[in-house]
Amino acid sequence: MFDLIVAIGTLILLVALIILVVAWLTDNPIAGWVADHAGIILRIVFAGAVIGSLIYSNYFDYAPCLLCWYQRLCIFPIAILLFTDDLRKSKLLQRQILLLSSAGFLIALFHNYISIFPQSGIDVCGTSGVSCLNVYVSQFGFVTIPFMSAVVLLSGILITVLAMRYPHSDVAKA
Repeated sequence: MFDLIVAIGTLILLVALIILVVAWLTDNPIAGWVADHAGIILRIVFAGAVIGSLIYSNYFDYAPCLLCWYQRLCIFPIAILLFTDDLRKSKLLQRQILLLSSAGFLIALFHNYISIFPQSGIDVCGTSGVSCLNVYVSQFGFVTIPFMSAVVLLSGILITVLAMRYPHSDVAKA
């Protein structure tokens, strides 16, 4: 049941990101609203990712592979950093979130490639620990843990870039 709830949440986040990109490209006010609330949105998304990750590894005993650990090394600091400052006001925080999200997203893409094409023979982790080819979660035929990670990290990239595009203004809106 937990897998299904997390998978549905991931798909809702993915659809929201698609809507966000369309709103951004069409200069819809939704993009400005998301930029105004970027810090809160990302805090919720990344805190949820950390909690979900810890539940999978500590409650369900899903052993993370090396690539999962690398993705966690990007997600966990983002979750902490987002509570240190306002994303809209801090250029340093924006760069940190963008850098960690981008690095983690690239790792997640590679991990998804390995999961989708196991016949490629690439198993970065299997020789020294838990295999990257272990599939603990598979909902709707494509929502796996690496897919969930990729969507979360993509949200970090898109929403941070959006917050950078619509910088914070102290001027009250009329």
